[in-house]
Amino acid sequence: MSSIYMSGPVGFMTNSMSSVFFSGSSVSKNVGTSLTIKKLQNKLNVAYWGEDNRFPNNIEQQLAYCGLAKSALDWKARVLGGNGIIPGKVTGYVDEGKKEIFAPLDRIKYKAIYDVVNSSWFNRYFMEFRQDWVWFGNCFPELIFSNDGTEIKKIVHQESCDSRYEQMNEKGEIEHVLLSKLWGVGSDQYVKFDPNKRVQGYINGDNYLPEEFIKKIKCIDPYDSLDSCKTIAKELNDTVKIGNLKSAILPVNYPSVNKTYYQLPAWDGARLAGWFEIVSKIPEMLKSLYNKAFKIKYHIEIPESYFPNKYGVEAWVKKTPEEKTEAKKQVLLEMDKYLSQTENSLASFVSFFDINKHNGVETGRVKIEAIEDNVSIDKELLATSAGNVEILSAMGVHPTLFSAGMPGATHRSGGGSGSDLREAYLVYTSLLHSERRLILEPLYLMRDFNREVGKNVIWESDIEFRIRDTVLTTLDANKGTEKTVS
Repeated sequence: MSSIYMSGPVGFMTNSMSSVFFSGSSVSKNVGTSLTIKKLQNKLNVAYWGEDNRFPNNIEQQLAYCGLAKSALDWKARVLGGNGIIPGKVTGYVDEGKKEIFAPLDRIKYKAIYDVVNSSWFNRYFMEFRQDWVWFGNCFPELIFSNDGTEIKKIVHQESCDSRYEQMNEKGEIEHVLLSKLWGVGSDQYVKFDPNKRVQGYINGDNYLPEEFIKKIKCIDPYDSLDSCKTIAKELNDTVKIGNLKSAILPVNYPSVNKTYYQLPAWDGARLAGWFEIVSKIPEMLKSLYNKAFKIKYHIEIPESYFPNKYGVEAWVKKTPEEKTEAKKQVLLEMDKYLSQTENSLASFVSFFDINKHNGVETGRVKIEAIEDNVSIDKELLATSAGNVEILSAMGVHPTLFSAGMPGATHRSGGGSGSDLREAYLVYTSLLHSERRLILEPLYLMRDFNREVGKNVIWESDIEFRIRDTVLTTLDANKGTEKTVS
């Protein structure tokens, strides 16, 4: 009789030695929000991010069990920020104009600018920004104006999971970004954990999301950010009382094809193909194999004649079915105890049996046969390796940088050497220039706005911001690393 073992989504069938896991479609199909929520959210003119308006939230939950993907994205965020931002100016060119000379600003004369890029608030904002950038490709930095609206004093990161665009007006402009912690929920999420945390004003029966749980913030046009920011700052200065927060959000994203509101990171193709699901479920399947299949060490055969011989034919026949079952269990308990004791690992087992004198057939013999461990995990590990390579490749990260070999390879063929790591890292950082120009847009807008509106001459128009990289070099160059800016 077959025994079926279940562990989460993984099953193991003992007869056929087959492991099974129950998966959904390779394309994530999260249950959408109730229709009433969709209608009410549409009253706010919110542009949906995904079918249930929880696309970034769903991505975060789906990647929770894929350690490689989370680690790779964190690596990308750290490399994107390099060793910090350096403000400076291009003072000339060498090698017939092929290479520019970038000179950092004087730290005393431009102390105010260094105070911004080296401040604790900017460092935290920039790291949070880069995390959302590599995860979702859409970021929503909030620019905080001075009380008189003539200067950008600070930049704050608003989480992508909380941010949604308002739908475009008739001119094709997005006027506001909407912030909320309750996008797409069909019920009060807090009351599930603690009744005292019930959201006041949230009517569960009608799935009603009140407007007081949504914050509207003016949206700066990223294609004409300076003029748009000037217009918004003047409007806020005219309408918002002195002392109240004046701010606007500058959307920053990496363009993707056929997307109007929210852009899509290139690595999402690996998620849609199901690689994240495969890689995250293989450990659960292997755990099930270890816990179930690998424990079958012996096959024991006990003939029915063993019991009449042991108890006597008449005594055995008189036993009820329950008594016979109990007698068999007792024999199995003794056998199991004998086989599982450490001190008996090299002991001998003696079994007495009869041989028919006429035909030589053995009767009454107890057989214990050790089962060879023939459950192979090679295919599962191969699938894991292939999935790791697919995920890293989709993210634009060379597998060498994560010690991931090619699937099915028994050796790395030189992969993982210092040269491989160095070249892979150099190629990766050389491709970051366009991304870095985009993620520095809020800082450039701060420079231009403070100069033109705030009349702060320290923010000169030819000041540029570069990100420092550590470049690995060979030991024969008499130095292990050197610094570059990009």
